[in-house]
Amino acid sequence: MTLIVENADEFCLEEIGKRVKGGETCIYPTETCYGLGTNALKEEAVEKIYEVKKRDRSKKLPCIVSSVEMAEKYCDLGVLEKKICKEFMPGPITIVASKKDSVPNLLNTDFVFRVPSDETARMLVEKSGVPIVSTSANFSGARNNYRIEDISRILRDRIDIIIDCGELDENMPSTVVKVTGGKVEVLREGPIPEEKIKEL
Repeated sequence: MTLIVENADEFCLEEIGKRVKGGETCIYPTETCYGLGTNALKEEAVEKIYEVKKRDRSKKLPCIVSSVEMAEKYCDLGVLEKKICKEFMPGPITIVASKKDSVPNLLNTDFVFRVPSDETARMLVEKSGVPIVSTSANFSGARNNYRIEDISRILRDRIDIIIDCGELDENMPSTVVKVTGGKVEVLREGPIPEEKIKEL
């Protein structure tokens, strides 16, 4: 049975964080839309996300972390990546970095992460103590959802926990960047424009 929590406080998020760390699935608010996640380090938990979303295994998954320091436990960050992190995180920017062996290949061939500006999402990761998968709460290819009631009932019934924070603002997906050979490559332009990143 799905647990639905409205506007979770710190105590609730601590309990939910423990359950997510254990491998349960969760729908939670982000700065763009409602996200779907679980413990990004547990391969069987990541597999659940693919099954629930009906997502092709070749389409890898990004995740959220509570801080840049947390990210560095799971990936290697160079000087440029650290400058980008310092300037734009928390915020709508995602970095593709070389992952460490503790990150399962099922999740991604790299460590693709961001520090969310949404306080609930950031606190959920902090309380769980692990990176959390961050993919849109919908079936693969369907539109993003900004209200829990707009998410397919079939999908909702397969999720362990739902954090309902009401209707979210419809914001652009994050800017995605990767540093290759000492140069910053913008893989997807979002709220943070390429020129602003290149100014660094």
